[in-house]
Amino acid sequence: MEAVERVSEIVSNTVPLVSPIAQVAYVFSEYSHHTGNAMSTKINAQARAHEAMGGRTYVVVSDRRTHDYAEGTLVSYSSARSTKREWLTDTERAIDVVCGRALGRRPCVARFHREALAAVPADAEALVLYNYAGAITRRLTRSFDGRIVLHLGNEVFRTWRPREIRRVIERTHATVAVSDYLADTVAQRLGSRPDNLHVLHNGVDTEHFRPANRPAGEPCTILFVGNVVPHKGAHHLVAAAHEIARRTKDFRVHIVGSAGLRPSCGLSAYEVELRRAAAPLGDLVRFTPFVDRHSLPAVYAGADLFCMPVEWEEPAGQVVTEAMASGLPVVAARSGGIPEYLGPEGVYVDPHDTAALADALHALVVDPAERQRRGQALRARAESFTWERNVQTLMRLLAG
Repeated sequence: MEAVERVSEIVSNTVPLVSPIAQVAYVFSEYSHHTGNAMSTKINAQARAHEAMGGRTYVVVSDRRTHDYAEGTLVSYSSARSTKREWLTDTERAIDVVCGRALGRRPCVARFHREALAAVPADAEALVLYNYAGAITRRLTRSFDGRIVLHLGNEVFRTWRPREIRRVIERTHATVAVSDYLADTVAQRLGSRPDNLHVLHNGVDTEHFRPANRPAGEPCTILFVGNVVPHKGAHHLVAAAHEIARRTKDFRVHIVGSAGLRPSCGLSAYEVELRRAAAPLGDLVRFTPFVDRHSLPAVYAGADLFCMPVEWEEPAGQVVTEAMASGLPVVAARSGGIPEYLGPEGVYVDPHDTAALADALHALVVDPAERQRRGQALRARAESFTWERNVQTLMRLLAG
């Protein structure tokens, strides 16, 4: 309690407080530790930090889902759309692309978010909408008197033309991206950088994710956490494990996650193939399906080394900062915004180069002193990515 009071006192003296803020994620997102949805994790962490500063956060949620995070004031709404059509269909996406380019508006995504945006309380001074830029319409700007923030966690504008991007950013008080990489992709599409386009780096909970004392003499455990889908690259780690096993058996690989963001009823075709590829390695590789947020710190605490062999331009990588906070050395692809978070103490490889990935992992498997050195350096770096700093930055942008 004293720590919360100190944070509140410091911030009240240095950062203008905007409150209440309304946070709106994807229509059918759970606001719960039972989901792996990064948006819900961010909203929960920001709500906690905002409340510690003396602010109030409304979290606008669907009444079709379960919500159990304690932070924030829940505001529920009913959606006319069935949860069986949780995502926009390919047809709806195609309609939006055509309408966006021809008319400058995306009617399907706007209609999809209409009930959620209508539920935003009238006293909210700011509205933060995650990723779904097409929902920021002229109608919204006329009906909402506060400041609008578009929060970009992915490359949202792939199918957008520059004029359409510029128009929606102009409707916001601030558009924030989770990395310089992501902000730069927007600026490159436009040919210049809008004055209200900013970088808002994600935070990490360094209280829950902490270094653990690992028992001496146990095999080095290489950890992968994330969606088990092809572009996250777990198959590259399995391929590297085969190479490492030719040199030593004193290691283990632990792959944690499922294809979806919720506990899965079954394995995807990719997950089945991944297990088939790992089978010859026996107990050197094990799989754990989806793990909820409360259980994740213990997962990191049971590892010695983290691997993120992604194939795509990862805008930030929440699991990278969690591994850093847990004091783990990290071997990762040099892609997207990962280097901004990981910094010079990360080990970077091309995941498609199996030999190079195996070499990088093996070098750390057999060198506990180097693992410790890098892990300590990354923990120190993680401590600069706090959610308090994230919200302070957001407050300054909103006050500007």
